[in-house]
Amino acid sequence: MKWVLSGAVGLMVLLSLLVAGADRYLSTERGARWLYSEVQQPVHIRFTDNQVRYLQIGDTAQTPLLLIHGAPGGLFDWLAMAKRDRLYDEYYLLIPERPGYGGTKPKTAEPSVASQAQALLPLLQGQDRSVVVMGHSYGAPIAVTLGALAPGHIKKIYGLSGAYAPDEEVTFGISYWIDFPLFRYILPCPLWVSNKEKLGHPQALREAVPLFQSVKRPITLFHGTSDALVPYGNSTYLQELIPVETELIPLPGQDHPVHVMLPDYFVDLLLGRQPALPEASH
Repeated sequence: MKWVLSGAVGLMVLLSLLVAGADRYLSTERGARWLYSEVQQPVHIRFTDNQVRYLQIGDTAQTPLLLIHGAPGGLFDWLAMAKRDRLYDEYYLLIPERPGYGGTKPKTAEPSVASQAQALLPLLQGQDRSVVVMGHSYGAPIAVTLGALAPGHIKKIYGLSGAYAPDEEVTFGISYWIDFPLFRYILPCPLWVSNKEKLGHPQALREAVPLFQSVKRPITLFHGTSDALVPYGNSTYLQELIPVETELIPLPGQDHPVHVMLPDYFVDLLLGRQPALPEASH
């Protein structure tokens, strides 16, 4: 038993070091360019005035598409979609690292959904045409909140596997154990930040309800019916809460990372090609 425990601890330390090393590398310009090296479009690394780092990919004569990652998350979240070259026939991509992640500064946790949305506002305000916004997981309520804060800058909002309902939050016991300040110096930064977000998310969502209720832009929600991390009920909750007509499209048998598992489905959707619903996974 002693050897098993020692091996488990050693494996956890090794994994932690690997995650921390990968985070440091991808936070550099060299790392970000390496990650997107297979994308056959111009890739620019930029910062907003409030130090949010983001990628701008494609021809800016097209419609801007803002892609917001979850928790933990980063530039890698949207790589599968960014590799689909046909997407750039109609869009150029804006892929930010939310406050607390990657090369965005400072690298501290910001649980507030409203504050996260405020930090991304310069990305909307810096475009010369209306933006299509897509958010996944914890990025989805931020996308919806942007629809309340800057409706004049947004054309359409898509929420993928979104966490909207305060009482639907799935929290694992270990999240409370690693909330002690000591773990900030032990855990890789993205894991610490995402854990702080997760524990603060129910209250952050309660505070965001008035913003959700003031959204006036069209919204389409997608959610896997077998999502084990963010239950499907999150999307039905938001659909009932928002005053504008909101479409909810269930993805039968799909789990949480639908943007990674079904990139072609969402690319075709964005291009107006009415893709067939994916078959249920087994």
